[in-house]
Amino acid sequence: MKVLDLGCGARKVPGVFGVDAYPYPGVDLVHNLDAAPWPLADNEYDLIVIRHVIEHVADMVAFLREVHRVAKPGGLVEIVTPHYSNRSAYADPTHRRALSARVFDFFTGGEPRPMDRFAIARHWLFEHRFVLERLPDAPRFSLLRRRVTFSRIYRWLGLDWLARRHLDFYEFYLAWIFPARDIEVALRVDKG
Repeated sequence: MKVLDLGCGARKVPGVFGVDAYPYPGVDLVHNLDAAPWPLADNEYDLIVIRHVIEHVADMVAFLREVHRVAKPGGLVEIVTPHYSNRSAYADPTHRRALSARVFDFFTGGEPRPMDRFAIARHWLFEHRFVLERLPDAPRFSLLRRRVTFSRIYRWLGLDWLARRHLDFYEFYLAWIFPARDIEVALRVDKG
């Protein structure tokens, strides 16, 4: 199994191919991940690990397009990034965006959500409605797993349970009161 660690930094796992913009010890390829195409072969990796990197890239769609290109069909992509309610999402000046757990719906087609009263009101208030469609060349993934992680005290209070079952409610109403730590997502590469 070939594994690619994007933005591996100084803590690259031995035996894994690591790419980073800085020449840390153990980095196999020094490359700016904003510069596409990456000097990596198509359909090469079974697993791509992206830990605390996606919030740093200039163009998330272009970045995931390259991830999609270098992954094997059916390959696994594991992403960890700070949740927008985490103060670290804003404390690091190199972060270009703070992300919601729903951001990956753009690439996976999302999951059905019940219509709420605000959606009904918008339907009647606006004559012209728009439908969000996937860009023609946007990479396609299937969502295997998505979760928001919390500190120990919030896990004891049951917030992880609540966020797993009612993600929209958590992000709309509770995230700024009980901030999350990270978003963990597992995607399956769809090249069909």
